[in-house]
Amino acid sequence: MRRFFGRKSGDEILIEGEEYNHLKNVLRMSVGDEILVSLNDENEYACEVVKMTKGTAVCKINGQQVCAGNPKKNIVLFQAITKREKFELIVQKATELGVSRIVPFVSEHVIAKVTENKIDRLKSIAINACKQCERSIVPVIDKCMTFDEVIDSFKDFDFVLFANERADQGARPHGIVDAKNLAIIVGSEGGFSSKEKDKFIAAGATTISLGNRILRAETASIVLTGLISVLTGN
Repeated sequence: MRRFFGRKSGDEILIEGEEYNHLKNVLRMSVGDEILVSLNDENEYACEVVKMTKGTAVCKINGQQVCAGNPKKNIVLFQAITKREKFELIVQKATELGVSRIVPFVSEHVIAKVTENKIDRLKSIAINACKQCERSIVPVIDKCMTFDEVIDSFKDFDFVLFANERADQGARPHGIVDAKNLAIIVGSEGGFSSKEKDKFIAAGATTISLGNRILRAETASIVLTGLISVLTGN
């Protein structure tokens, strides 16, 4: 069954904007068609299209159930700014892998401009990824942070882990399995400076190596996010 994101209006659900365009003009759906709708909450709603007006599909709710694809842990990805196409890939895959929030930030070796990563565009990518992977809650895409703001946010997490391509190979990070609020930190194309790595560790972050091969920023982000999701049962 096709999936869409909508909004509640009384006892009905409305499909609007890009979602309406996809429903009507791309998929050629019409009154009587059955769809699944997410309202950015923990449920998914079985609906029937009962009315089509200009720019809006009105849907009747026939049933609802808890969406099995939503994350079980709060995993936040702090991703140093990369080039636009790489960051878009990271947002797409992090959404599929169960991240709750994605925070772009500026580090010393960032070469991309902050303006390359348009928040609205990234939100649209996250919504489409949610529909593909069957989760009903879209990850939050935050405004860009500074390096020091990222450090200050460590206090909000049970566990903070950052990818360090120069770290020694090690065992599974101790304590990560039971953590409920986790932060993952991944660098840009240029990685982190030695000073930045020292600041992470001094602030309580745990360092992890992803192997002997040096990975691209987008690869490191996907691998680490997937690894942590598996280890934590997310």
